[in-house]
Amino acid sequence: MRRMGLGMLVLLVAGCSAMEEKKITHEDIKGAVVLETTTVSMSWDYEMRGMYIDGDGKVWSYEQHGTPWYQEKLKQGVLTERDMLSKHKGATQIGTVDPKLLLDMAQMIPAAAKGPIIRAAGSGEGDSGGTLAVAYQLDRDKKTYTEIILAGSGDKSATNPNASATVLVEYLRNVQSLVGYR
Repeated sequence: MRRMGLGMLVLLVAGCSAMEEKKITHEDIKGAVVLETTTVSMSWDYEMRGMYIDGDGKVWSYEQHGTPWYQEKLKQGVLTERDMLSKHKGATQIGTVDPKLLLDMAQMIPAAAKGPIIRAAGSGEGDSGGTLAVAYQLDRDKKTYTEIILAGSGDKSATNPNASATVLVEYLRNVQSLVGYR
């Protein structure tokens, strides 16, 4: 029942988004990171772990400990392809998703990018870490990813109230459950 409800919401939101945006094709997302959830903990020692879905429908998990990961150029919300490679170093494939449903999800990313990001007071100021769910838009010419925040908790507390963002977060949660990601 939950899956059917998500499917109906996907169709409704995708239909509204498609009227406004260029239609994203499989070629647009092929080989790119599409969606990701990352948890950072700095309570005793640095730990970053996460799960991402690439445009080919592969689901990956990764973990880094000790030395903190930083992107090459500190431009908020923009990562280079090299940044993504270093962030996901040593990733292990843990599953796959339906490519058609993934493409439907990717269709919602431009609409989610328009959502206002609401951060909780004091968000990002602590040192214990938090979890962030994001979608990415790849600019193949510039070889950069634009990060679209979907939701966050802990020190990364954030909300994107856009309906597309809400569906993408639910999709990420469903994938986490399906592949057994902790």
